[in-house]
Amino acid sequence: MSGARPARSRVAGALLDAAAAAAFWPRAAGATLRGPPLVDTVLLTLRLVVTSVPVVFAVTFFSGAMLTVQAAASLAPFGGGALAGIAVGFGGIREVFPLLAAASVAARSGAEIASQLATMRVTKQIEALEVMGLDPLRLLVGPRIVAAVVGTPVCVLVGCGAGMLGAQAIGAWQLGLDRGAMWSNLWSGIVAADLVVGALKGLVLGFLLGAVSAREGLVAGAGARGVGSATNRAVIRALVVVSCASLALSSAIYGRLAG
Repeated sequence: MSGARPARSRVAGALLDAAAAAAFWPRAAGATLRGPPLVDTVLLTLRLVVTSVPVVFAVTFFSGAMLTVQAAASLAPFGGGALAGIAVGFGGIREVFPLLAAASVAARSGAEIASQLATMRVTKQIEALEVMGLDPLRLLVGPRIVAAVVGTPVCVLVGCGAGMLGAQAIGAWQLGLDRGAMWSNLWSGIVAADLVVGALKGLVLGFLLGAVSAREGLVAGAGARGVGSATNRAVIRALVVVSCASLALSSAIYGRLAG
């Protein structure tokens, strides 16, 4: 029984922490709506896009290539290897590439958001703002949330394009599929609405990863260890939240089509 108590305590602690994290999201949204500093917001948005786009491009490019290899190998026994582009186009644009793009932003820029705010917490900069009567959420969290909300859809669109290029490259150059047919199959089932939905998903996922990362930075423990732990938690929790939210959004948007 003694071993059961610590397990129950850990579960209860995890649930309380999850509730506290979810309660922070409305505060983060309020800080964003109160009008964060314009210059900081623009600079942070540009930094997020510039630093995240290369990571997003690399991850989605190779993911598109791997999806094509697997799709072609799976369809080849049925004589449909040349139709791999259709499966990759549908699954990639609608789900895989937006999710990987948001996950890449969470890993790259979410970690940076958490480490920056955690460092400010450890060095008492946030407390100094509060003593001066300033709102740390509006000044520090707001610009970073806006940067994530604006920058993530851009990264999602870049990821969709990079994933399709990766699929085209591996299909035409390694698998020997006809280039024109491959490119046509990739885009045959995709409509403009799918790209719009991907960008809108990027808005939601950007807010969530920004809010999760900011909250972990604000509650960081003392010292360099606290900064490192906050950054690690931010990446892990942002990835989990982004994955769950992506599934929920896909089910709400496309789930009715499967019924």
